[in-house]
Amino acid sequence: MPKGNYMKDERNLLVKTAVLYYKYDMNQPEIAKKLGLSRQKVGRLLKQAKDEGIVRITIQSDVSYSTECAAMLESLFSLKEAIVVDVPVYEDQVIKEEIGKAAAGLLSRILTDNDSISISWSSTVYQCARNLGRLPLKGLTFSQLNGSHEKVPYMYSGMNILNLLNHCVDQSTSYPLLAPMKVNSEGLLLSLLKDDTIQQAMQAAVKSRIAVFGIGSISQDSSLFHAGYMDAKLVKSLHSCGAVADVCGHFINSDGYICNQESERRTLSISETDLKCKEYSIALAGNIHKAEAILGALRGGWCNVLVTDLKTAERIIELHGPKE
Repeated sequence: MPKGNYMKDERNLLVKTAVLYYKYDMNQPEIAKKLGLSRQKVGRLLKQAKDEGIVRITIQSDVSYSTECAAMLESLFSLKEAIVVDVPVYEDQVIKEEIGKAAAGLLSRILTDNDSISISWSSTVYQCARNLGRLPLKGLTFSQLNGSHEKVPYMYSGMNILNLLNHCVDQSTSYPLLAPMKVNSEGLLLSLLKDDTIQQAMQAAVKSRIAVFGIGSISQDSSLFHAGYMDAKLVKSLHSCGAVADVCGHFINSDGYICNQESERRTLSISETDLKCKEYSIALAGNIHKAEAILGALRGGWCNVLVTDLKTAERIIELHGPKE
Protein backbone atom coordinates (compact mmCIF):
# COMPACT_ATOMS: atom_id res chain seq x y z
CA MET A 1 0.00 0.00 0.00
CA PRO A 2 1.37 3.43 -0.94
CA LYS A 3 2.50 5.45 2.08
CA GLY A 4 0.02 8.23 1.34
CA ASN A 5 -2.94 5.85 1.33
CA TYR A 6 -1.75 4.20 4.55
CA MET A 7 -1.54 7.54 6.30
CA LYS A 8 -4.99 8.48 5.02
CA ASP A 9 -6.46 5.20 6.29
CA GLU A 10 -4.83 5.71 9.67
CA ARG A 11 -6.26 9.21 9.83
CA ASN A 12 -9.72 7.95 8.94
CA LEU A 13 -9.42 5.25 11.60
CA LEU A 14 -8.37 7.86 14.12
CA VAL A 15 -11.37 10.06 13.34
CA LYS A 16 -13.81 7.13 13.24
CA THR A 17 -12.65 5.87 16.62
CA ALA A 18 -13.10 9.33 18.11
CA VAL A 19 -16.56 9.75 16.60
CA LEU A 20 -17.74 6.36 17.90
CA TYR A 21 -16.44 7.10 21.41
CA TYR A 22 -17.33 10.77 21.89
CA LYS A 23 -20.39 11.22 19.65
CA TYR A 24 -22.09 7.82 19.80
CA ASP A 25 -21.05 6.93 23.38
CA MET A 26 -19.60 3.54 22.49
CA ASN A 27 -17.14 2.20 25.05
CA GLN A 28 -13.63 1.09 24.17
CA PRO A 29 -14.35 -2.70 24.10
CA GLU A 30 -17.32 -2.11 21.77
CA ILE A 31 -15.19 0.01 19.43
CA ALA A 32 -12.41 -2.60 19.48
CA LYS A 33 -14.85 -5.33 18.47
CA LYS A 34 -16.51 -3.21 15.79
CA LEU A 35 -13.25 -2.12 14.17
CA GLY A 36 -11.26 -5.30 14.76
CA LEU A 37 -8.72 -3.56 16.98
CA SER A 38 -7.22 -4.34 20.36
CA ARG A 39 -8.45 -2.32 23.35
CA GLN A 40 -4.95 -0.94 23.76
CA LYS A 41 -5.02 0.30 20.16
CA VAL A 42 -8.36 2.02 20.73
CA GLY A 43 -6.99 3.73 23.85
CA ARG A 44 -3.93 4.95 21.96
CA LEU A 45 -6.10 6.29 19.12
CA LEU A 46 -8.34 8.20 21.50
CA LYS A 47 -5.35 9.78 23.20
CA GLN A 48 -3.85 10.64 19.83
CA ALA A 49 -7.13 12.24 18.74
CA LYS A 50 -6.97 14.60 21.71
CA ASP A 51 -3.25 15.24 21.36
CA GLU A 52 -3.65 16.23 17.70
CA GLY A 53 -6.65 18.44 18.32
CA ILE A 54 -9.11 16.24 16.44
CA VAL A 55 -11.11 16.06 19.67
CA ARG A 56 -11.55 19.27 21.62
CA ILE A 57 -13.55 18.99 24.81
CA THR A 58 -15.47 22.08 25.87
CA ILE A 59 -17.24 22.45 29.19
CA GLN A 60 -20.31 24.62 29.84
CA SER A 61 -18.72 27.99 30.52
CA ASP A 62 -20.59 29.13 33.65
CA VAL A 63 -20.12 25.82 35.47
CA SER A 64 -16.51 25.61 34.31
CA TYR A 65 -15.69 29.10 35.55
CA SER A 66 -17.22 28.45 38.97
CA THR A 67 -15.13 25.29 39.21
CA GLU A 68 -12.00 27.19 38.22
CA CYS A 69 -12.64 29.78 40.95
CA ALA A 70 -13.15 26.95 43.45
CA ALA A 71 -9.85 25.39 42.40
CA MET A 72 -8.12 28.75 42.78
CA LEU A 73 -9.47 29.16 46.32
CA GLU A 74 -8.33 25.63 47.18
CA SER A 75 -4.85 26.44 45.91
CA LEU A 76 -4.54 29.88 47.52
CA PHE A 77 -5.69 28.79 50.97
CA SER A 78 -4.81 25.06 51.04
CA LEU A 79 -8.47 24.10 51.39
CA LYS A 80 -9.72 20.54 51.46
CA GLU A 81 -12.53 21.70 49.16
CA ALA A 82 -14.19 24.86 47.89
CA ILE A 83 -17.66 24.97 46.36
CA VAL A 84 -18.61 28.06 44.36
CA VAL A 85 -22.22 28.55 43.26
CA ASP A 86 -23.39 30.89 40.52
CA VAL A 87 -26.67 32.23 41.90
CA PRO A 88 -29.54 33.06 39.49
CA VAL A 89 -30.45 36.37 41.20
CA TYR A 90 -27.92 38.30 43.28
CA GLU A 91 -30.02 38.95 46.36
CA ASP A 92 -29.01 38.08 49.91
CA GLN A 93 -31.79 35.55 50.53
CA VAL A 94 -31.19 33.80 47.21
CA ILE A 95 -27.44 33.65 47.87
CA LYS A 96 -28.04 32.02 51.27
CA GLU A 97 -30.49 29.51 49.79
CA GLU A 98 -28.11 28.46 47.00
CA ILE A 99 -25.13 28.18 49.37
CA GLY A 100 -27.31 26.16 51.74
CA LYS A 101 -28.33 23.76 48.97
CA ALA A 102 -24.71 23.26 47.92
CA ALA A 103 -23.65 22.68 51.53
CA ALA A 104 -26.47 20.15 52.00
CA GLY A 105 -25.16 18.26 48.98
CA LEU A 106 -21.69 18.24 50.51
CA LEU A 107 -22.96 16.90 53.84
CA SER A 108 -24.97 14.19 52.06
CA ARG A 109 -21.71 13.10 50.45
CA ILE A 110 -19.45 13.05 53.53
CA LEU A 111 -21.76 12.02 56.40
CA THR A 112 -21.70 8.38 57.51
CA ASP A 113 -23.43 6.24 60.13
CA ASN A 114 -22.58 7.23 63.72
CA ASP A 115 -21.06 10.51 62.54
CA SER A 116 -20.94 13.76 64.48
CA ILE A 117 -21.58 17.32 63.36
CA SER A 118 -21.63 20.62 65.23
CA ILE A 119 -23.26 23.83 63.97
CA SER A 120 -23.44 27.52 64.71
CA TRP A 121 -26.67 29.53 64.64
CA SER A 122 -26.83 31.18 61.24
CA SER A 123 -29.38 31.95 58.54
CA THR A 124 -27.13 30.25 55.97
CA VAL A 125 -26.55 27.17 58.13
CA TYR A 126 -30.34 27.05 58.55
CA GLN A 127 -30.70 26.87 54.76
CA CYS A 128 -28.25 23.98 54.72
CA ALA A 129 -30.23 22.03 57.34
CA ARG A 130 -33.54 22.87 55.63
CA ASN A 131 -32.32 21.44 52.33
CA LEU A 132 -30.62 18.34 53.69
CA GLY A 133 -33.65 16.06 53.57
CA ARG A 134 -33.87 12.47 54.80
CA LEU A 135 -30.59 10.56 54.84
CA PRO A 136 -30.17 6.75 54.90
CA LEU A 137 -28.04 7.06 58.05
CA LYS A 138 -28.42 6.39 61.74
CA GLY A 139 -26.71 7.10 65.03
CA LEU A 140 -25.61 10.68 64.27
CA THR A 141 -24.71 13.16 67.02
CA PHE A 142 -25.52 16.86 66.64
CA SER A 143 -24.23 19.71 68.79
CA GLN A 144 -23.75 23.49 68.85
CA LEU A 145 -20.47 25.30 68.40
CA ASN A 146 -21.52 28.39 70.34
CA GLY A 147 -24.18 29.83 72.59
CA SER A 148 -27.15 31.72 71.25
CA HIS A 149 -29.20 34.85 71.97
CA GLU A 150 -32.88 35.48 72.61
CA LYS A 151 -33.00 38.11 69.85
CA VAL A 152 -32.02 35.61 67.16
CA PRO A 153 -35.18 34.55 65.26
CA TYR A 154 -36.08 31.00 66.30
CA MET A 155 -35.85 29.89 62.68
CA TYR A 156 -32.10 30.58 62.63
CA SER A 157 -31.39 29.48 66.19
CA GLY A 158 -29.14 26.60 67.10
CA MET A 159 -32.09 24.78 68.66
CA ASN A 160 -34.16 24.89 65.46
CA ILE A 161 -31.21 23.87 63.28
CA LEU A 162 -30.57 20.89 65.56
CA ASN A 163 -34.26 19.94 65.32
CA LEU A 164 -34.10 20.04 61.51
CA LEU A 165 -30.99 17.86 61.53
CA ASN A 166 -32.61 15.37 63.91
CA HIS A 167 -35.46 14.89 61.43
CA CYS A 168 -32.99 13.97 58.68
CA VAL A 169 -31.83 10.69 60.25
CA ASP A 170 -32.95 7.92 62.59
CA GLN A 171 -31.60 7.37 66.09
CA SER A 172 -29.81 10.69 66.46
CA THR A 173 -28.66 12.47 69.61
CA SER A 174 -28.57 16.24 70.15
CA TYR A 175 -26.66 18.42 72.58
CA PRO A 176 -28.17 21.94 72.50
CA LEU A 177 -26.13 24.67 74.14
CA LEU A 178 -28.74 26.44 76.28
CA ALA A 179 -26.75 29.52 77.22
CA PRO A 180 -25.84 32.90 75.70
CA MET A 181 -22.80 33.24 73.45
CA LYS A 182 -21.64 36.48 75.07
CA VAL A 183 -21.92 36.95 78.83
CA ASN A 184 -21.25 39.98 81.04
CA SER A 185 -18.05 38.81 82.69
CA GLU A 186 -15.29 36.25 82.59
CA GLY A 187 -16.40 35.02 86.00
CA LEU A 188 -19.90 34.30 84.75
CA LEU A 189 -18.51 32.36 81.80
CA LEU A 190 -16.37 30.23 84.10
CA SER A 191 -19.43 29.51 86.24
CA LEU A 192 -21.45 28.45 83.20
CA LEU A 193 -18.69 26.10 82.11
CA LYS A 194 -19.02 24.24 85.42
CA ASP A 195 -22.61 23.26 84.61
CA ASP A 196 -22.85 19.56 83.68
CA THR A 197 -25.29 20.12 80.78
CA ILE A 198 -23.15 22.86 79.26
CA GLN A 199 -20.01 20.76 79.73
CA GLN A 200 -21.63 17.86 77.85
CA ALA A 201 -22.72 20.14 75.03
CA MET A 202 -19.29 21.72 74.70
CA GLN A 203 -17.54 18.34 74.81
CA ALA A 204 -19.82 17.08 72.02
CA ALA A 205 -18.89 20.12 69.92
CA VAL A 206 -15.18 19.56 70.55
CA LYS A 207 -15.40 15.86 69.65
CA SER A 208 -17.45 16.31 66.46
CA ARG A 209 -15.82 15.34 63.17
CA ILE A 210 -17.60 18.03 61.16
CA ALA A 211 -18.29 21.68 61.99
CA VAL A 212 -20.60 23.88 59.92
CA PHE A 213 -20.74 27.61 60.60
CA GLY A 214 -21.26 31.03 59.09
CA ILE A 215 -18.87 33.96 58.88
CA GLY A 216 -20.16 37.37 59.93
CA SER A 217 -18.94 40.81 59.00
CA ILE A 218 -18.30 43.57 61.56
CA SER A 219 -21.00 46.04 60.66
CA GLN A 220 -24.45 47.24 61.58
CA ASP A 221 -25.82 44.85 58.94
CA SER A 222 -24.37 41.79 60.67
CA SER A 223 -26.27 39.05 62.50
CA LEU A 224 -24.44 39.86 65.73
CA PHE A 225 -25.56 43.49 65.52
CA HIS A 226 -29.19 42.53 64.97
CA ALA A 227 -28.95 39.92 67.76
CA GLY A 228 -27.86 42.60 70.21
CA TYR A 229 -24.27 41.42 70.73
CA MET A 230 -22.92 44.53 69.02
CA ASP A 231 -24.00 48.14 69.07
CA ALA A 232 -22.66 51.06 67.04
CA LYS A 233 -20.08 51.82 69.74
CA LEU A 234 -18.73 48.25 69.74
CA VAL A 235 -18.65 48.13 65.92
CA LYS A 236 -16.52 51.28 65.97
CA SER A 237 -14.28 49.82 68.69
CA LEU A 238 -13.84 46.55 66.80
CA HIS A 239 -12.96 48.42 63.62
CA SER A 240 -10.35 50.39 65.54
CA CYS A 241 -8.59 47.17 66.58
CA GLY A 242 -8.73 45.81 63.03
CA ALA A 243 -11.62 43.36 63.33
CA VAL A 244 -13.18 42.36 60.01
CA ALA A 245 -15.12 39.19 60.88
CA ASP A 246 -16.64 37.04 63.55
CA VAL A 247 -16.35 33.26 63.45
CA CYS A 248 -18.57 31.55 66.02
CA GLY A 249 -18.31 34.70 68.16
CA HIS A 250 -14.53 35.13 67.83
CA PHE A 251 -13.60 38.56 66.43
CA ILE A 252 -10.70 38.31 63.96
CA ASN A 253 -8.63 40.71 61.88
CA SER A 254 -7.77 40.60 58.17
CA ASP A 255 -5.01 38.04 58.82
CA GLY A 256 -7.31 35.80 60.85
CA TYR A 257 -5.96 36.59 64.31
CA ILE A 258 -8.26 37.12 67.29
CA CYS A 259 -8.11 40.83 68.01
CA ASN A 260 -10.38 41.49 70.99
CA GLN A 261 -9.24 39.53 74.00
CA GLU A 262 -11.68 41.24 76.38
CA SER A 263 -14.64 39.94 74.36
CA GLU A 264 -12.93 36.57 73.95
CA ARG A 265 -12.90 36.06 77.72
CA ARG A 266 -16.70 36.43 77.77
CA THR A 267 -17.51 34.18 74.81
CA LEU A 268 -19.15 30.77 75.13
CA SER A 269 -17.90 29.06 72.00
CA ILE A 270 -15.65 26.32 70.74
CA SER A 271 -12.00 27.39 70.94
CA GLU A 272 -9.96 28.45 67.94
CA THR A 273 -7.73 25.39 68.30
CA ASP A 274 -10.61 22.91 68.54
CA LEU A 275 -12.39 24.39 65.53
CA LYS A 276 -9.30 24.39 63.35
CA CYS A 277 -8.45 20.75 64.05
CA LYS A 278 -11.75 19.39 62.71
CA GLU A 279 -11.56 16.92 59.85
CA TYR A 280 -14.14 19.17 58.15
CA SER A 281 -14.49 22.79 59.28
CA ILE A 282 -17.03 24.05 56.75
CA ALA A 283 -17.71 27.78 56.40
CA LEU A 284 -20.89 28.86 54.63
CA ALA A 285 -20.77 32.52 53.66
CA GLY A 286 -21.57 34.66 50.66
CA ASN A 287 -22.46 38.11 49.32
CA ILE A 288 -19.71 40.33 48.04
CA HIS A 289 -19.87 42.69 51.05
CA LYS A 290 -18.60 39.77 53.18
CA ALA A 291 -15.53 39.13 51.00
CA GLU A 292 -13.10 40.84 53.40
CA ALA A 293 -14.54 38.93 56.37
CA ILE A 294 -14.31 35.58 54.56
CA LEU A 295 -10.78 36.38 53.42
CA GLY A 296 -9.71 36.98 57.04
CA ALA A 297 -11.13 33.60 58.06
CA LEU A 298 -9.38 31.89 55.15
CA ARG A 299 -6.03 33.52 55.89
CA GLY A 300 -6.35 32.48 59.53
CA GLY A 301 -7.14 28.87 58.65
CA TRP A 302 -10.49 28.90 60.44
CA CYS A 303 -12.04 26.63 57.81
CA ASN A 304 -10.75 23.92 55.48
CA VAL A 305 -13.90 23.93 53.34
CA LEU A 306 -15.64 27.02 51.96
CA VAL A 307 -19.04 27.24 50.27
CA THR A 308 -19.64 30.65 48.72
CA ASP A 309 -21.01 32.39 45.63
CA LEU A 310 -19.18 33.25 42.43
CA LYS A 311 -19.02 37.05 42.83
CA THR A 312 -17.72 36.71 46.37
CA ALA A 313 -15.15 34.13 45.28
CA GLU A 314 -13.90 36.49 42.57
CA ARG A 315 -13.63 39.35 45.06
CA ILE A 316 -11.77 37.21 47.62
CA ILE A 317 -9.24 36.16 44.97
CA GLU A 318 -8.85 39.79 43.86
CA LEU A 319 -8.34 41.06 47.44
CA HIS A 320 -5.83 38.33 48.30
CA GLY A 321 -3.72 38.69 45.18
CA PRO A 322 -1.62 35.97 43.53
CA LYS A 323 -0.24 33.02 45.50
CA GLU A 324 3.17 33.82 46.90
